Amino acid sequence: MTPGPRSRRAQTRRRPGAMPLSRAAGACATVLALGAMPSAIPAAHAQSAAVQAAADTATHDFQVPAGPLGAALPVFAAAAGVSVSADPAVLGERRTRGLQGRHTTADGLRLLLDGTGLQALALGPGGYVLRAASAQAGSETAAAQSLPALTARAAADPAATEGTGSYTTRRMNTAARLPMSVRETPQSVSVLTRSQIEDQNLTTLDDAVRNVTGLTMQKGYYAGESGSFSARGFAVSNLLIDGLPTSAGANGTFNADNDSLDIYDRVEVVRGATGLTTGAGTPSAAINLVRKRPTEEFQGSVSLSLGRWNNVRSVADVGGPLNEAGTLRGRAVVSAQDSERFYDTAHDRNHLFYAIVEADLTPATVATLGLYHRKVDNDGFIPGQPTAADGSFLPGLDRSSNYANDFDYWHQTDNTAFAELEHRFAGGWQARLAATWKRPEQDMVYSNLSRIDGVLHQDTQHYRLDNRQDSYDASLQGPFELWGRRHELVLGASYRRYDNRNWGGWADYAWSADGPVVDPYDWDASAVAEPDIDMSLWRYSYTTRQKALYAATRLQLADPLKLVLGARLSAYEFRNHGNGTGYEVDDEFTPYAGLVYEIDARHSAYASWTEIFEPQSSRDRDGQLLDPITGRNYELGVKGEYLDGRLNASLAVFLIEQRNRATDDLDGPNPCPGSSWGYCKRASGEVESKGVEMELSGALTPAWQLTAGYTYAAAKYTQDSNAANIGRLYDSDLPRHQFKLSTRYRLPGELSRWRVGAKVYAQNSVVSSDDSRIRQGGWAVWGLSAGYQASPALDLQLNVDNVFDRRYYETLGWATGGNVFGSPRAATLTARYFF
Repeated sequence: MTPGPRSRRAQTRRRPGAMPLSRAAGACATVLALGAMPSAIPAAHAQSAAVQAAADTATHDFQVPAGPLGAALPVFAAAAGVSVSADPAVLGERRTRGLQGRHTTADGLRLLLDGTGLQALALGPGGYVLRAASAQAGSETAAAQSLPALTARAAADPAATEGTGSYTTRRMNTAARLPMSVRETPQSVSVLTRSQIEDQNLTTLDDAVRNVTGLTMQKGYYAGESGSFSARGFAVSNLLIDGLPTSAGANGTFNADNDSLDIYDRVEVVRGATGLTTGAGTPSAAINLVRKRPTEEFQGSVSLSLGRWNNVRSVADVGGPLNEAGTLRGRAVVSAQDSERFYDTAHDRNHLFYAIVEADLTPATVATLGLYHRKVDNDGFIPGQPTAADGSFLPGLDRSSNYANDFDYWHQTDNTAFAELEHRFAGGWQARLAATWKRPEQDMVYSNLSRIDGVLHQDTQHYRLDNRQDSYDASLQGPFELWGRRHELVLGASYRRYDNRNWGGWADYAWSADGPVVDPYDWDASAVAEPDIDMSLWRYSYTTRQKALYAATRLQLADPLKLVLGARLSAYEFRNHGNGTGYEVDDEFTPYAGLVYEIDARHSAYASWTEIFEPQSSRDRDGQLLDPITGRNYELGVKGEYLDGRLNASLAVFLIEQRNRATDDLDGPNPCPGSSWGYCKRASGEVESKGVEMELSGALTPAWQLTAGYTYAAAKYTQDSNAANIGRLYDSDLPRHQFKLSTRYRLPGELSRWRVGAKVYAQNSVVSSDDSRIRQGGWAVWGLSAGYQASPALDLQLNVDNVFDRRYYETLGWATGGNVFGSPRAATLTARYFF
């Protein structure tokens, strides 16, 4: 039997658990024959016994995850530099416990097959065939020749992390839309892999941001189910999904970005200014969520988690070919969660469905279509605790305290459709068309507090949001020859539209002494009747559009020297539909430059200069629109790549200059012409952020994975109309020092079914940016985990967060709210079954 017509992409699609090959000796492993070619068998069998013995006894470091045997074999073959053949009917749905540590090829293959009912038969140097252990020994050649000639190639997508067991990736393209390894990228980058997500029991984007070097997550400062994200002293304004940028946050008051991680293979992060890939925004970071893709072979899993506060969560994930030829592939993920929270008056119900289909339209053309539906149905809101009138924390306040009412809720529905069309030309060139259509909706009722004459009163509000985001991108990418060297180029165009429509109102007694009186130590969630709220009291509706042309190239100037250049030409439009006002920014040029020098085979040094722009609506005394805020990121760093790319290290220093910030024009008229109050503005404000970042991620040994990162970032005012601000922290409630670590270790020998893990987050003391009297000392939170591979099909894992039950505020706010407790100690037990 011979394989049917397949696209180039399908032929090289990553098999679950596969890892990329990195040396010529692994070439034979790139044809991992799940059925060997008969004509190749006699030649292999004719090799000398001595050469075969050398192949058998060569030792290698293996890191093969447990799971389907068909998925594990490419990983083993790639690490050993051999080929393994098997009849697909013999493989069936067999599973393996995996393989960790240093072994000879022969011993490793024997251990990998332990419990599967299969054994390996040597066919010659670098060649093995699998057969049932109970099968009668016959002619080796005859046994091999009976196999169908069906071949499958090992991993071709070096960026995918699912099934690799790794805490790093070999490639990413978030920085400049060019596929580059971590060491080749002239910016600080991180990746949160699928293994980290599962090992640390991370379920939401909030969880992901908590665990990525250099990112800060603040929960509850804004109303909403999501936290707000920051990096290098500035708010993160863009989220990318498969490389297509979308706007973060519903608006400046409500956040709704806390996506589920169930549908993502990894989270890629580039810190600093990222205008080349994101368009308008802040010089903080780009967070790229990379979706799971269909698999060439059938695979599936179901999991069930039980945790504290009646937290019950289940996930089903199934993928594989949808036709016999394998030219149509699909994947579906379904999850449901029902839980309470550590605070009172809260009950969450979350559901999602994700489906994606890939079709090989021609051998060189692949079309992708996907749908995503997520529904959040939460009772209660994240409680923002008040302080005493003097800004001190209320003594003895229980972390479960919540001043919500029984009728408070957060309802959210996210509907997303996406499509891609990819065509590969001769010579390595590739064209890609991609689109994402998002339709999120939120409906919320919540209650804040206000202090009047020393007494806390409740303010109840009701809002609805109906938003839409459309993002399109077309690109052409490939290599070219110049000056006798090979270089890379990407050209593209993008379009984004964001429509934001919000409306709502508040109770008649809001922000007055007529509001219900609240005792923080004794609150009854049923004490207040739901008020009638006029939903026409507040409306806000606007549209933003962004259009851009972009280009980037990586030039091989010399054997050790590469230059990455890029540019983006953008047009930005804002329209306020409420008052008919708006503004436009045309021909905004955003440059990108990075120089990478390869010190030796493992180390590189780099320097980069990146920019981003942020339009602003303020006008000067002549009525002219102020120039956009510009964010420039200057960075120097050293990176290391070890163990054939399985371990990455980086050290970087950076300087960010954010200029043209609107400040009051104190020399101009007051009020400004055309307004009823306030000064006109000048584009003269500046903020500088300086810092250091260090990260180590990947395999310290074949059995030990680790990611550890330290960040120092201090953003301060350097120019402002208020002289008192100069030299002060731009956002004092963001930590200047952060340390994050997550690790997993598989025990050796007879205990190899067991694995243990840990994580820690630590930061320095902070001061509220709203009230300098509200302060908190530094704190650290630890987590522990343990896993047991009960059988090839069943995996058990226990995660304990905040092991020492540290009491701390995750976010600081103001005197009447926004101060959010971190979660107390909690344990979660997860059972995952593979089929």
